[in-house]
Amino acid sequence: MQRWARWIAALALTLTGVNALPDDPPHVSLVPWKVLEPGNEVKSPLVLFWIPASREEVRHSELLTSDELTLFASQCVAMRVVRFDDASMLARLEANAPLPVAVLADSEGQVIARTDNEQGTLVVEDVVEMVREELDRRVSEAEALLDQAREKADAGETDAAIAMYRAVWDRRCVCPRQGRDAQRALKKLK
Repeated sequence: MQRWARWIAALALTLTGVNALPDDPPHVSLVPWKVLEPGNEVKSPLVLFWIPASREEVRHSELLTSDELTLFASQCVAMRVVRFDDASMLARLEANAPLPVAVLADSEGQVIARTDNEQGTLVVEDVVEMVREELDRRVSEAEALLDQAREKADAGETDAAIAMYRAVWDRRCVCPRQGRDAQRALKKLK
């Protein structure tokens, strides 16, 4: 029986393309950065702007291969590289500090947070922490809205509960679990 199980496990690994050899190179995640053309707008709940100091930095930065930033991109955090010579965007993002700089903005373009460089380079962990804090804050807000909506629904205030659940549903890309909870609750109320 064990032989049969090992054969099935080996076949499953082969079919999925997983290499289990110890000398294999580690998995590398590529962050979906896009260069922001001057005058273009970004429509996303959150936007992480990276303003490098040079073209060379864009080619060799650790910001290109961060697993966490790749994961954040799946939660509707748009990743944009701002050209260091795009004066109007630099002014809009209030990027007065020496470059490189990372700036987190909301859907209206309001600056939420920024990470300045340390000795000429952006520390990936600082950028990740900046984004994670904002995502955690938004998840906490969605949880609080869900709790309030449940209270309203229990009190018989169905219209108010539906409005709150819809507000959470609208944030489903940033807060997927809370969005699913809101969707289930909306189905029960209708």
